[in-house]
Amino acid sequence: MSPLKSGDSVLVLGGGPIGLAVIQTLRARGVQNILLSELAPQRKQFGKDFGAHHILDPTKDDIVAQCKELCDGQGPHIVFDAAGVQAGLTQAINALRARGTLVNIAVWENAATIHPNALVFKEKKYLGVATYVNGDYRDVLDAISSGKLKPEPMITSVIKLDDVEEKGFKALIHDKDNQVKILVQMN
Repeated sequence: MSPLKSGDSVLVLGGGPIGLAVIQTLRARGVQNILLSELAPQRKQFGKDFGAHHILDPTKDDIVAQCKELCDGQGPHIVFDAAGVQAGLTQAINALRARGTLVNIAVWENAATIHPNALVFKEKKYLGVATYVNGDYRDVLDAISSGKLKPEPMITSVIKLDDVEEKGFKALIHDKDNQVKILVQMN
């Protein structure tokens, strides 16, 4: 559903499971300039391992200035917001090039504020996406079977069904920076 075209540069906000899956998908589609904005050290490493070309830390880097510098002085064509936090949203809108598109794929815990003029004056678009379109599953399966998409490195742990609460849910809550996907063995 995003307007991704060949030659586009992309900023991904958030290196959790969704952001990392987006990075892998962008690499599989041949994107040559992928930037990741992430706080957690292990998630930064996952982002690099999964194909991001540039890793930015919003607590240390000027995201807007870095995006412009790394994207032809104009900023990324597309931003995928997988973080769902106000500071990231504000940075994304300001970093996005004129006529670029911000694609929200995050589920937000809190309400967000957008200053419409930040979009209007540079004809930027904001797109909310929560589902898939017909053909997405086939495309993903084709990419996996051809080797373009390799989801195995996203599996950070394999647990038994009896351990779901402790090593599954609690690990995803208390150790989320080191976990991407946890698989449960049924036998």
